[in-house]
Amino acid sequence: MKGRRALLKSAVGIGAFGSMAAMAEAAQGGVRTPAKGGIRLGNLFFSSGLTAPGADVKQQTEGILKAHKANLEALGSSLENVLKVTVFMADIRREKPAMNEAYAKFFPKSAPARSAIGVQFPDDETRLEIELVAWIP
Repeated sequence: MKGRRALLKSAVGIGAFGSMAAMAEAAQGGVRTPAKGGIRLGNLFFSSGLTAPGADVKQQTEGILKAHKANLEALGSSLENVLKVTVFMADIRREKPAMNEAYAKFFPKSAPARSAIGVQFPDDETRLEIELVAWIP
């Protein structure tokens, strides 16, 4: 956690492009290697967008974040080290509150930066897709 705080503090200290600069610093000299669910570059993990089966957006959110959690733990990291999350949603106006409720269970202390974007999926069952960037201590 100490390393993540230092990384975030350095990002805040250098302004609007700070998070990108901090990510570049964490990745500096790193070798790009495949990892379960994404790509590792130095001390950073860039996930692929994940989806999960479920009857509603809450179940899908929980399934996706459980999968991301398992992938991060396999790398020696955790959800506490997530820096940025992007959520793609089929019906952002109606389903964002339900997604937020499920999402909050996985980030109870300090939620990472997050964007939510409305999209059209090729099927009616997929309600959302989530990708993230995390720091690996």
